[in-house]
Amino acid sequence: MTTTSVRARFLGDGRIDFERATLGPVADGQVRVRVDVCALCGSDKRLLRSGSPVVPGHEIAGTVSDVGADVAVPVGTRGIVYIPVFCGTCRRCVAGRTNQCLHLRELIGWQRDGGFAEHVDVPARCLLPVPDDVPLDTAVLGLDTVGTAAHALRLWQRTQPDGVDRALVIGAGPLGLGVIAVAGAFGVGAVDAFDPHEGRLSTAVELGARAAGDLAAENQYDLVVEVSGAAAARETAQRVVAPGGAVIALGESDEPYTMPATPRWRRTDCYTVRSFYFPTSEVEANWDLLRGHGAALRDRLTVPVTLAELPDAFARFVAGDYFKPCIVSEDPR
Repeated sequence: MTTTSVRARFLGDGRIDFERATLGPVADGQVRVRVDVCALCGSDKRLLRSGSPVVPGHEIAGTVSDVGADVAVPVGTRGIVYIPVFCGTCRRCVAGRTNQCLHLRELIGWQRDGGFAEHVDVPARCLLPVPDDVPLDTAVLGLDTVGTAAHALRLWQRTQPDGVDRALVIGAGPLGLGVIAVAGAFGVGAVDAFDPHEGRLSTAVELGARAAGDLAAENQYDLVVEVSGAAAARETAQRVVAPGGAVIALGESDEPYTMPATPRWRRTDCYTVRSFYFPTSEVEANWDLLRGHGAALRDRLTVPVTLAELPDAFARFVAGDYFKPCIVSEDPR
């Protein structure tokens, strides 16, 4: 049977076009996933501006519709797509640290086709089966929103294993809200939040944070999570972190991450933690986090739209009207 699939093409300068492609046989070792949910991510805005030679979209949940040779995954399996195409054989992968793969060359949605399409083919090892009790529209948040947030906090725990009474999250977008939602599970007593967007800040408060007060003074927090990537936010994080504390640098930007050449910073003894995604060894623990917090995040963050509505969804996403639009093919619950 011939399968055709509609997929989005990012042409640059905010332009999105669609094409219908005929799909050939699934390659050996790969699975074809019917995309049931694909969430928009802030990092996708870079591809919207620059254009992309591949189909973007890297927060994917769906159902296996076909498989290639040498694949044990059954057709019908519900899963989320792990975007680093890890080798599975290097010493990092063997140890379960797949996000640290020593031979990592491709990310799904960045260097190979992603999920802004009706179907996507991915290596079978990159499909993470979803438990029956977790809906796909919640499971997709186990990738960036909760998976990345939880991994960053696990790394931070190594620096401050006794936890902290209060932390600051700068940037209340989806990832920052993911940090706020799960921080208590990692030894953070309470969370303050800052975001210049009133709607985002109010959502952070709904999820249990307190609106931060004056951030002009130095040495206020033992943990600061910087999620926006903006230069001003990074400067704030470095100013308010107390000696002996930690800054988690999660925000992405096209600008270099710099450290201030000031006497105060030279005299500040602290940790800077940078993390990338999460290893597959943490997936089971992340399902438990989603069972506790996923529904609240889904209901506050996501807006279901169709693939045909992607250009409008992106425009509203860039304008700040939407937190996290999700392309859905059908009711994914």
